Amino acid sequence: MKAEDLTVGQWWIVAVATSALFMAAFYFCFRHKKATLYSVIAPALGAVSVMGHSFMRGHTEPEALVIYSASMFSLALLLFAMRPEVRQMEKKHRLGETYEVSKLKSGLYGLLVTTLAIVIVFLVL
Repeated sequence: MKAEDLTVGQWWIVAVATSALFMAAFYFCFRHKKATLYSVIAPALGAVSVMGHSFMRGHTEPEALVIYSASMFSLALLLFAMRPEVRQMEKKHRLGETYEVSKLKSGLYGLLVTTLAIVIVFLVL
């Protein structure tokens, strides 16, 4: 599939759907009021930054929407993958202890998310 196969309106629907998926993943992972607020702010900031940067670089609207959708989708998958770690952190925090994710795990999560976003963008564009 290429970006030209869908209309701009359809890409907006994809972008809104991936934003909703990200918000659902954020709430699924954290489940408190502050997380709900952050889950709304993050896609808005992402949209502003991706759209602004893409238009400054001369990308078309569908290309910018593909980049935004790929980044939101990969971040949602990251949140789903990190849920057990977040639960451990919250459990330890309630007990007054500290819990750190190992550098290997956090690096692996970051590498997987970045790779997934890049692969999605290259497949679609």
